[in-house]
Amino acid sequence: MNIKKDNILIVGAGNMGLAFLSALLDNKVNPKKIFILENNPSQKLKKINKTMKFNLINSIYKIDIKTKIGITLLAIKPNQVVDIFNEQFNDLTKKSVLISIVAGKTTATLKKLSNNNKNIARAMTNTPVTVGWGTSVAYFTKTTTKTNKIKVLSLLDLVGQVDEVKSEKYINSFTGLFGSGPAYLFLLLEIWTNLAKKHGFKHGEDMVVQTMLGSLLLLLKTQETPKSLRAGVTSKGGTTEAALLEFNKDNKLQKLFQVAVMQAIKKASILSKS
Repeated sequence: MNIKKDNILIVGAGNMGLAFLSALLDNKVNPKKIFILENNPSQKLKKINKTMKFNLINSIYKIDIKTKIGITLLAIKPNQVVDIFNEQFNDLTKKSVLISIVAGKTTATLKKLSNNNKNIARAMTNTPVTVGWGTSVAYFTKTTTKTNKIKVLSLLDLVGQVDEVKSEKYINSFTGLFGSGPAYLFLLLEIWTNLAKKHGFKHGEDMVVQTMLGSLLLLLKTQETPKSLRAGVTSKGGTTEAALLEFNKDNKLQKLFQVAVMQAIKKASILSKS
Protein backbone atom coordinates (compact mmCIF):
# COMPACT_ATOMS: atom_id res chain seq x y z
CA MET A 1 0.00 0.00 0.00
CA ASN A 2 1.41 3.39 -1.02
CA ILE A 3 0.64 5.75 1.87
CA LYS A 4 2.38 8.54 -0.01
CA LYS A 5 -0.94 9.39 -1.67
CA ASP A 6 -2.62 10.32 1.62
CA ASN A 7 -2.56 13.50 3.63
CA ILE A 8 -1.21 12.42 7.01
CA LEU A 9 -1.97 14.17 10.31
CA ILE A 10 0.27 13.47 13.31
CA VAL A 11 -1.09 14.82 16.57
CA GLY A 12 1.79 15.32 18.98
CA ALA A 13 5.49 15.63 18.21
CA GLY A 14 7.21 14.10 21.21
CA ASN A 15 9.67 11.23 20.73
CA MET A 16 7.08 8.96 19.12
CA GLY A 17 5.56 11.59 16.88
CA LEU A 18 9.02 12.67 15.74
CA ALA A 19 9.96 9.05 15.01
CA PHE A 20 7.02 8.65 12.64
CA LEU A 21 7.66 12.04 11.04
CA SER A 22 11.30 11.13 10.41
CA ALA A 23 10.30 7.76 8.96
CA LEU A 24 7.84 9.41 6.56
CA LEU A 25 10.41 11.96 5.42
CA ASP A 26 13.11 9.29 5.05
CA ASN A 27 10.72 7.34 2.82
CA LYS A 28 10.23 10.35 0.55
CA VAL A 29 6.67 11.22 1.54
CA ASN A 30 5.86 14.69 0.20
CA PRO A 31 6.27 17.10 3.17
CA LYS A 32 3.29 19.10 1.90
CA LYS A 33 1.09 16.09 2.63
CA ILE A 34 2.25 15.88 6.26
CA PHE A 35 0.51 17.89 8.98
CA ILE A 36 2.01 18.05 12.48
CA LEU A 37 -0.30 19.36 15.20
CA GLU A 38 1.86 20.45 18.13
CA ASN A 39 1.14 23.28 20.58
CA ASN A 40 4.69 23.50 21.88
CA PRO A 41 7.09 22.55 19.08
CA SER A 42 10.64 21.70 20.12
CA GLN A 43 13.69 23.35 18.61
CA LYS A 44 14.47 20.03 16.94
CA LEU A 45 11.06 19.97 15.26
CA LYS A 46 11.42 23.60 14.12
CA LYS A 47 14.86 22.84 12.70
CA ILE A 48 13.54 19.86 10.70
CA ASN A 49 10.64 21.94 9.41
CA LYS A 50 12.97 24.74 8.33
CA THR A 51 14.54 22.30 5.90
CA MET A 52 11.65 19.99 4.99
CA LYS A 53 8.74 22.48 4.98
CA PHE A 54 5.93 20.23 6.19
CA ASN A 55 2.76 21.72 7.70
CA LEU A 56 3.55 22.58 11.33
CA ILE A 57 0.45 23.90 13.09
CA ASN A 58 -0.59 24.67 16.66
CA SER A 59 -4.34 24.48 16.06
CA ILE A 60 -6.58 22.10 14.15
CA TYR A 61 -8.43 25.15 12.85
CA LYS A 62 -5.38 26.04 10.73
CA ILE A 63 -6.11 23.11 8.42
CA ASP A 64 -8.56 23.94 5.65
CA ILE A 65 -11.79 22.04 6.32
CA LYS A 66 -11.75 20.88 2.68
CA THR A 67 -8.45 19.04 3.22
CA LYS A 68 -8.89 15.28 2.91
CA ILE A 69 -6.96 13.63 5.74
CA GLY A 70 -6.35 9.96 4.93
CA ILE A 71 -4.34 8.90 8.00
CA THR A 72 -4.46 10.36 11.51
CA LEU A 73 -1.95 9.31 14.16
CA LEU A 74 -2.53 10.19 17.81
CA ALA A 75 0.87 10.39 19.54
CA ILE A 76 -0.07 12.39 22.61
CA LYS A 77 -0.40 11.86 26.36
CA PRO A 78 -3.57 10.20 27.69
CA ASN A 79 -4.71 13.37 29.47
CA GLN A 80 -4.63 15.30 26.17
CA VAL A 81 -6.92 13.00 24.20
CA VAL A 82 -10.35 14.37 25.15
CA ASP A 83 -9.42 17.95 24.24
CA ILE A 84 -8.31 16.93 20.73
CA PHE A 85 -11.69 15.61 19.61
CA ASN A 86 -13.60 18.81 18.86
CA GLU A 87 -16.04 19.31 15.99
CA GLN A 88 -13.36 20.61 13.60
CA PHE A 89 -11.08 17.63 14.30
CA ASN A 90 -13.87 15.11 13.79
CA ASP A 91 -15.01 16.76 10.57
CA LEU A 92 -11.47 16.72 9.16
CA THR A 93 -10.76 13.12 10.15
CA LYS A 94 -14.17 11.46 9.67
CA LYS A 95 -12.99 9.69 6.50
CA SER A 96 -9.52 9.08 7.88
CA VAL A 97 -8.23 5.92 9.52
CA LEU A 98 -7.60 6.89 13.13
CA ILE A 99 -4.51 5.33 14.71
CA SER A 100 -3.86 5.72 18.41
CA ILE A 101 -0.60 4.87 20.16
CA VAL A 102 -1.90 6.52 23.34
CA ALA A 103 -1.56 4.31 26.41
CA GLY A 104 -4.77 3.21 28.07
CA LYS A 105 -7.31 4.55 25.56
CA THR A 106 -9.51 1.79 24.15
CA THR A 107 -11.09 1.69 20.70
CA ALA A 108 -14.51 2.06 22.38
CA THR A 109 -13.35 5.36 23.92
CA LEU A 110 -11.89 6.54 20.63
CA LYS A 111 -15.03 5.59 18.73
CA LYS A 112 -17.16 7.64 21.12
CA LEU A 113 -14.85 10.66 21.06
CA SER A 114 -14.52 10.57 17.27
CA ASN A 115 -18.28 10.64 16.73
CA ASN A 116 -18.35 7.03 15.56
CA ASN A 117 -15.37 6.85 13.20
CA LYS A 118 -15.61 3.38 11.64
CA ASN A 119 -11.90 3.00 10.89
CA ILE A 120 -9.97 2.88 14.15
CA ALA A 121 -6.70 1.16 15.01
CA ARG A 122 -5.25 0.93 18.47
CA ALA A 123 -1.52 0.35 18.25
CA MET A 124 1.28 0.03 20.74
CA THR A 125 4.99 0.26 20.11
CA ASN A 126 8.25 0.87 21.97
CA THR A 127 11.05 3.42 22.05
CA PRO A 128 13.35 1.74 19.50
CA VAL A 129 10.99 3.15 16.84
CA THR A 130 13.14 6.28 17.19
CA VAL A 131 15.97 4.38 15.46
CA GLY A 132 13.76 2.39 13.10
CA TRP A 133 13.93 -0.81 15.16
CA GLY A 134 10.64 -0.69 17.01
CA THR A 135 8.33 -3.57 17.79
CA SER A 136 4.64 -2.78 17.30
CA VAL A 137 1.20 -4.38 17.29
CA ALA A 138 -2.11 -3.10 15.95
CA TYR A 139 -5.71 -3.98 16.75
CA PHE A 140 -8.52 -2.91 14.42
CA THR A 141 -12.20 -2.34 15.01
CA LYS A 142 -14.39 -4.76 13.05
CA THR A 143 -15.60 -1.97 10.77
CA THR A 144 -12.08 -0.98 9.67
CA THR A 145 -11.70 -1.60 5.94
CA LYS A 146 -8.98 -3.83 4.52
CA THR A 147 -7.49 -0.84 2.70
CA ASN A 148 -7.18 1.14 5.92
CA LYS A 149 -5.70 -1.84 7.77
CA ILE A 150 -2.96 -2.03 5.16
CA LYS A 151 -2.31 1.71 5.52
CA VAL A 152 -1.85 1.35 9.27
CA LEU A 153 0.42 -1.67 9.00
CA SER A 154 2.43 0.07 6.28
CA LEU A 155 2.94 3.13 8.49
CA LEU A 156 4.02 1.05 11.49
CA ASP A 157 6.30 -1.01 9.27
CA LEU A 158 8.31 2.15 8.54
CA VAL A 159 9.58 2.21 12.13
CA GLY A 160 10.30 -1.50 12.65
CA GLN A 161 8.41 -4.77 12.93
CA VAL A 162 4.61 -4.91 13.24
CA ASP A 163 2.04 -7.62 13.89
CA GLU A 164 -1.75 -7.51 13.88
CA VAL A 165 -3.59 -8.86 16.93
CA LYS A 166 -7.19 -10.08 16.78
CA SER A 167 -8.19 -9.09 20.33
CA GLU A 168 -7.71 -5.76 22.07
CA LYS A 169 -6.70 -7.54 25.28
CA TYR A 170 -3.35 -8.32 23.65
CA ILE A 171 -2.51 -4.62 23.70
CA ASN A 172 -2.11 -4.80 27.48
CA SER A 173 0.01 -7.94 27.22
CA PHE A 174 2.17 -6.31 24.56
CA THR A 175 2.64 -3.23 26.75
CA GLY A 176 4.01 -5.31 29.62
CA LEU A 177 6.13 -7.61 27.46
CA PHE A 178 7.46 -5.33 24.74
CA GLY A 179 6.33 -1.75 25.32
CA SER A 180 8.22 -1.75 28.62
CA GLY A 181 10.75 -4.25 27.29
CA PRO A 182 13.58 -1.80 26.50
CA ALA A 183 13.59 -0.72 30.16
CA TYR A 184 14.18 -4.33 31.24
CA LEU A 185 17.26 -4.54 29.03
CA PHE A 186 18.51 -1.15 30.19
CA LEU A 187 18.15 -2.26 33.82
CA LEU A 188 20.21 -5.38 33.07
CA LEU A 189 22.77 -3.18 31.33
CA GLU A 190 22.98 -0.92 34.41
CA ILE A 191 23.45 -3.85 36.82
CA TRP A 192 26.02 -5.52 34.56
CA THR A 193 27.92 -2.24 34.01
CA ASN A 194 28.10 -1.48 37.73
CA LEU A 195 29.47 -4.97 38.34
CA ALA A 196 32.06 -4.55 35.57
CA LYS A 197 33.25 -1.24 37.02
CA LYS A 198 33.40 -2.76 40.48
CA HIS A 199 35.83 -5.29 39.05
CA GLY A 200 38.02 -2.53 37.60
CA PHE A 201 36.80 -2.22 33.99
CA LYS A 202 36.72 1.52 33.33
CA HIS A 203 34.97 1.03 29.99
CA GLY A 204 32.53 -1.47 31.46
CA GLU A 205 29.44 0.04 29.85
CA ASP A 206 30.95 -0.10 26.35
CA MET A 207 31.99 -3.69 26.96
CA VAL A 208 28.53 -4.69 28.18
CA VAL A 209 26.83 -2.99 25.22
CA GLN A 210 29.23 -4.73 22.81
CA THR A 211 28.56 -8.09 24.47
CA MET A 212 24.78 -7.61 24.26
CA LEU A 213 24.82 -6.29 20.71
CA GLY A 214 27.26 -8.94 19.50
CA SER A 215 25.20 -11.72 21.07
CA LEU A 216 22.00 -10.47 19.41
CA LEU A 217 23.72 -10.16 16.03
CA LEU A 218 25.02 -13.70 16.47
CA LEU A 219 21.46 -14.87 17.12
CA LEU A 220 20.19 -13.11 14.00
CA LYS A 221 23.03 -14.25 11.76
CA THR A 222 23.09 -17.92 12.78
CA GLN A 223 19.28 -18.21 13.16
CA GLU A 224 19.90 -20.68 15.96
CA THR A 225 17.66 -20.69 19.04
CA PRO A 226 18.71 -18.77 22.18
CA LYS A 227 18.77 -22.12 24.02
CA SER A 228 21.15 -23.60 21.45
CA LEU A 229 23.51 -20.63 21.55
CA ARG A 230 23.47 -20.61 25.34
CA ALA A 231 24.43 -24.30 25.34
CA GLY A 232 27.30 -23.47 22.99
CA VAL A 233 28.80 -21.13 25.59
CA THR A 234 28.22 -23.48 28.52
CA SER A 235 30.90 -26.10 29.11
CA LYS A 236 30.20 -28.77 31.70
CA GLY A 237 31.88 -27.82 34.94
CA GLY A 238 32.90 -24.44 33.55
CA THR A 239 32.46 -20.81 34.58
CA THR A 240 29.30 -20.15 32.56
CA GLU A 241 27.63 -23.22 34.00
CA ALA A 242 28.45 -22.01 37.52
CA ALA A 243 26.64 -18.72 36.88
CA LEU A 244 23.67 -20.30 35.10
CA LEU A 245 23.15 -22.80 37.89
CA GLU A 246 22.76 -19.88 40.26
CA PHE A 247 20.43 -18.00 37.90
CA ASN A 248 18.29 -21.10 37.43
CA LYS A 249 18.21 -22.28 41.04
CA ASP A 250 14.55 -22.90 41.93
CA ASN A 251 13.70 -21.03 38.67
CA LYS A 252 14.12 -17.81 40.67
CA LEU A 253 15.14 -15.64 37.71
CA GLN A 254 12.25 -16.90 35.57
CA LYS A 255 9.77 -16.45 38.41
CA LEU A 256 10.99 -12.92 39.17
CA PHE A 257 10.76 -11.93 35.51
CA GLN A 258 7.24 -13.36 35.19
CA VAL A 259 6.03 -11.57 38.32
CA ALA A 260 7.52 -8.25 37.21
CA VAL A 261 6.06 -8.43 33.68
CA MET A 262 2.65 -9.43 35.04
CA GLN A 263 2.69 -6.30 37.21
CA ALA A 264 3.24 -4.22 34.07
CA ILE A 265 0.42 -6.02 32.23
CA LYS A 266 -1.88 -5.56 35.23
CA LYS A 267 -1.09 -1.84 35.34
CA ALA A 268 -1.77 -1.51 31.60
CA SER A 269 -5.15 -3.19 32.12
CA ILE A 270 -6.04 -0.78 34.94
CA LEU A 271 -5.09 2.24 32.82
CA SER A 272 -7.28 0.97 29.98
CA LYS A 273 -10.30 1.05 32.27
CA SER A 274 -9.67 4.54 33.64
